[in-house]
Amino acid sequence: MYGLEVYNPKDVTKFTRFTPKIATIVSSGSVSMPDTLQGDNTYGVDIDLPATINKNDIAVIIFPVIFTFKITSIQSSFSGGTYLHNTGYMDSTKTYYEHTKSTGVMSSWSAGNLTNGNSGTFDHIAGIFPVAFWDIMGQSTFTKIRLFSATCYLIYDTSATAYKKVYTIGSNGVSVVDYMVAIKNYNY
Repeated sequence: MYGLEVYNPKDVTKFTRFTPKIATIVSSGSVSMPDTLQGDNTYGVDIDLPATINKNDIAVIIFPVIFTFKITSIQSSFSGGTYLHNTGYMDSTKTYYEHTKSTGVMSSWSAGNLTNGNSGTFDHIAGIFPVAFWDIMGQSTFTKIRLFSATCYLIYDTSATAYKKVYTIGSNGVSVVDYMVAIKNYNY
């Protein structure tokens, strides 16, 4: 029997053998993420598949390797310099996008400009982290895989009175990912 074997490091008698029935790795490596959207306002890097493959027979692993985030930090203190708090807000000079899961389309989102006395211009940050996924864009069969990776911001959009997920891309988000694409029941 042939195939890639993955062993349990605590007990080498326990292992899984990857054969074409389980998975065939058809592409893997590192790739740089683009700084711009595709012509149809979607985002990511396309990896070609060797044939038209059903969604249920594809496995994709994506790992963000190099990433950054773009926010504004405001520090407050008591008189005398005693630290009170440090709050992060979205930065109106940066480009952010919202992502539509069903189509993959990215639309621009603008942060408030932090105007003193106008609380509607302060968009609060609840969390920041890199994300990576296979952007399915509503399809069920594929000739290529769209790798999506960006820095995700969980925010409160004060002017819209709504919590949102927004993203920065490329060198302002995730610039490099490692990936692997495998297909079940496929022989070259």
